Amino acid sequence: MKLIFSALMLLMSAAVLADVPLSSQMDSYLVTHKDGKEVVEEATEASPGDIVEYRLTYTNNGDQPLSGLVITGPIPTNTVYLKGSAATQVNADFTVSIDNGDSFQAEPITKIVTGENGQAKNVEVSPSDYTQVRWQPKGSLQPDQVQEYRYRVTVE
Repeated sequence: MKLIFSALMLLMSAAVLADVPLSSQMDSYLVTHKDGKEVVEEATEASPGDIVEYRLTYTNNGDQPLSGLVITGPIPTNTVYLKGSAATQVNADFTVSIDNGDSFQAEPITKIVTGENGQAKNVEVSPSDYTQVRWQPKGSLQPDQVQEYRYRVTVE
């Protein structure tokens, strides 16, 4: 079964309007390997086993710095976050959610699980349980500045 990205792109992309200082865009890319080199091409669909890279781009179209941004990316159904794939050139705190965005925590996320013997122990949560990723930039987005945030998922 192929994963179609157009609905997700419509949901996540913001239109650039003249009176809106911040614009955002989310693009998806299929990651493959040819001749031992990584190849990243724009994706419109993906199949199980494929790696998809999401790129979230934010642009300040206004004339004042923008601060307090929170950049959140979804982990779509039938995909698994690829651990360690989150990247940005921006000084930002990175967190993940395992509860559809109700809360975010820094990696590694742990939870308490009760074993068969009745004892509780702390276990690390698998990236397969992640539902969203989030960056909180520490600085401002300056006028005409563009910031990009990336992460990858594997299609199940």
